[in-house]
Amino acid sequence: MSTELFNEHFTDSYFLQSVINSIEEGVVVQNNASAVVGYNRKALDILCINEDQLFGRKSYNSKWYATDKDGISMPEKDHPIAKTIETGEPQLNVIMGITVDENPTKWINVNTRLIQLGDDQFAFAAFSDITGITNANDSLTHEKKQRNLSEKKFENVFKYSNIGKAILTTKNEIIDVNDSLCTMLGYNREEIIGSNVSAYCDPDDFYDGITKSKQLLTGEIKRLDLEMNFIKKNGELVFTTITNSIVKDENGNPQFIISQIQEATELKQVNRNLEIRNSQLHKTQLALEKKVTQLKEFAGIITHDVRGPAHNIRKMLEMYETTEDPELKQASMDYLKKVSADLTNNLNELIQILQIHMEKDIPVSDCSFKEVIDIVCLQLQDIINEKQAKIVIDLAIPNLTYPRVFLQSIIYNLLSNSLKYTIAGQVPVIEIKTFTQTGAICLSVKDNGLGIDLARYKDMLFKFQKSFHSGFESKGIGLYLIKNQIEEQGGTISAVSEPNKGIIFTVRF
Repeated sequence: MSTELFNEHFTDSYFLQSVINSIEEGVVVQNNASAVVGYNRKALDILCINEDQLFGRKSYNSKWYATDKDGISMPEKDHPIAKTIETGEPQLNVIMGITVDENPTKWINVNTRLIQLGDDQFAFAAFSDITGITNANDSLTHEKKQRNLSEKKFENVFKYSNIGKAILTTKNEIIDVNDSLCTMLGYNREEIIGSNVSAYCDPDDFYDGITKSKQLLTGEIKRLDLEMNFIKKNGELVFTTITNSIVKDENGNPQFIISQIQEATELKQVNRNLEIRNSQLHKTQLALEKKVTQLKEFAGIITHDVRGPAHNIRKMLEMYETTEDPELKQASMDYLKKVSADLTNNLNELIQILQIHMEKDIPVSDCSFKEVIDIVCLQLQDIINEKQAKIVIDLAIPNLTYPRVFLQSIIYNLLSNSLKYTIAGQVPVIEIKTFTQTGAICLSVKDNGLGIDLARYKDMLFKFQKSFHSGFESKGIGLYLIKNQIEEQGGTISAVSEPNKGIIFTVRF
């Protein structure tokens, strides 16, 4: 259809009203006194108000509360329509929030323009609801535009909308476009008018759109929502959401397609980022749940291991203060020293464990396995000499980037365990190895000692205060401690053992 034929429709009030009725934006017209003298029903819908709350009123009266995009109250002089009335200059793409009475705040994108009709001047504002893209799309079916808008008002609404708009024939030939769509695609208006939409669409997307458009043309659906990749003049793709509706003639026959095209490339990226962020938050939630469980466990430990000794200390103090018997006083004092020493040790152990779980940024460094093993052997030299233990070291991997204090604690506890649980009359042989396994650095400590009945104790092996051999001074802290250290760094520890056949601990860093 030619442009001349299309322009003939501009004098057809029914056509203009139908087109205006399909536009997604709210419209408000104010006079020089800033009073509202015209509006459309979409404006009422977006702002959730009735006609009495709008007609004849100012948009910044006491019933209205406006904020800028940062949520800061917007003074009267900064309202876009007030600026246009004062300066005569258009205000484009102004983001603001509007709250009327007790209604929820609506965020809108406003474009204003000064309109000269004869001797009268009016400030014209077109705004779209950007509270949510879904609400913006869904709002199209509820739009009922005022039918007595003039040709000048229609041209302004179409031309200055921040949403890309196009008027198409039923065969997808482009009759007219606005500046926003030209900017989006990188073409000028003359290059686009007269061409077919297919020239600017991803072929697969266009074919899918054509198939669905048949339902729109036959009246099966009243509007068509699409997601489509458009091809810009420079060859880049731009992701868009599209809402198409039909303008019919008086006999109900499809005459034109009104297409509203909104760029959503950034929104698509935001959604992708949100998915990533949600995944991270889920992991954080799981970690926090684990922390809560551990803290509950610590609360039980404190109740059991600290409250009891503290109570005994109080009783012994009472006995010491009330008795006159020197021997009983001395016995009370000896007991106090022993209990307080045990209590101090228990608290120190709990503090170590808590530090492991609460520390967020544990420093790491390039650790030499040999240097750390040498330090640990020096610390344990007395018991190594006493038992004439043989330490065999095979370091295929010499270094590891890791918290040094943790690595030393791990090696110390594994080596001291091997030295402690030895078979009487048998020379302890302890093998310390490093190697790689499925891309991970591993450390193993193997001995020929008493071993553990894993068929019986496997689930208890790394539990707090669990010991598996009688006759040894053991509080069951070491394995629990290093397991938490290893897991806090994303590693694992496992064991292979049989009674009297030694044990192999393997740490996967």
